[in-house]
Amino acid sequence: MGRPWWHDSYWQKEPKPQRRIQLPGRRIWIWVGLAVISLLLAASSTGFRPVAIAWSVGFVYYLCRILTFVIFARVILSWFMISRYNRLMVLLDDVAEPILSPLRRVIPRIGVFDITPIIAIGILYLIPFIIRSLVS
Repeated sequence: MGRPWWHDSYWQKEPKPQRRIQLPGRRIWIWVGLAVISLLLAASSTGFRPVAIAWSVGFVYYLCRILTFVIFARVILSWFMISRYNRLMVLLDDVAEPILSPLRRVIPRIGVFDITPIIAIGILYLIPFIIRSLVS
């Protein structure tokens, strides 16, 4: 049995638990890593000269190419019997789903085929050309 109501600690309020600092999730760190890799590739293509426009265009170009590769790898691996909890599949899902899920809401499936990866790859190929034409 618990303590009686007349006991002193019965009337005392329990201290509130301290809030813990929550670190960003795995998906955020993956996207930060992709951004850093794209920025390093863009900087290395200009010989690390500080040219802001060339770096930004190169950043968009390399980020789109990396995302295209990730989506293509995810499509190829989806044809095989690989568990969704496999580390590689989780990594590919974390990168590709933020791109594919908005497209899935707009584009219907054609029978059993999901054409959103094809459209996403096409869009990712067009983005650098549009950025380059706007900058030039």
